[in-house]
Amino acid sequence: PATPAPAHLVPFRAEGPAAPVFCVHPLSGMSWLYSGLLRHIGRDHPVYGIQAEGPGGVADLPGTVEAMAERYVDLMRSVRANGPCHLVGWSFGGLVAHAMAVRLHELGEPPGSLFLVDTVAGDAAGTGAGAEAPVDDRRVLRVLLTAAGFDDERIASTDLDFDTVSALLHREGSVFARFTEDDISRLIEVSRHNDRLTRAYRPPRCPGDTTYVEAAPDGPRRVPHHELWRPHVGGDLTIRHVTASHHRVMQPQHVDEVGAHLRDLLRRRS
Repeated sequence: PATPAPAHLVPFRAEGPAAPVFCVHPLSGMSWLYSGLLRHIGRDHPVYGIQAEGPGGVADLPGTVEAMAERYVDLMRSVRANGPCHLVGWSFGGLVAHAMAVRLHELGEPPGSLFLVDTVAGDAAGTGAGAEAPVDDRRVLRVLLTAAGFDDERIASTDLDFDTVSALLHREGSVFARFTEDDISRLIEVSRHNDRLTRAYRPPRCPGDTTYVEAAPDGPRRVPHHELWRPHVGGDLTIRHVTASHHRVMQPQHVDEVGAHLRDLLRRRS
């Protein structure tokens, strides 16, 4: 029988003899945004989402990406004590998944596969070229609506507050409709915390291979995001592309593109 998952882990599928797949939360801290990938991952693979908040809540968030990676490696090992584990990370989650792979190599336990989805590396993730403005409440609310399937261009000019967002989510019958004002406040705090970690972090070089999925650009990019990863990948860097933009890749209408690339990678590694 599978070991019960700790509070930080969402067990999408707890059973299976093959190497488990761990999906690291994006900036918002919500790993169940990856649920659409499940149908693309063979049923012999256990699949877990790693959440930002555990028993300690927002008061217990790690202070660096490295500390977060170490905590999450320990979480992985609590449900699968040894053997390879596949790592998936979208956006901020890709930075953490890469840092987890670095940590696993340091421990002599390299991961099975490292699968990054439109994650910005190096100076572009912090204060250099390509950096987004610091997270504010409105941006988090917009990301929440986008994750729920709303058109981010349509809501860009909407004056967003909790009541407006809650009404939109209820009207659409979204799974997010059950979010309370306190839930959204914590979501904003987690997002701001992870944004600060991103700006302070520069990924090291990780031994081993990496698959990078590049989303369609929201605007002009001086350098494709996958090129920014080359200095941080010690093995082969395999590039794949999807037609959705960054914030839409895990939406139901787009996630199958990402899932097809992940399915192909896992089949090759079997």
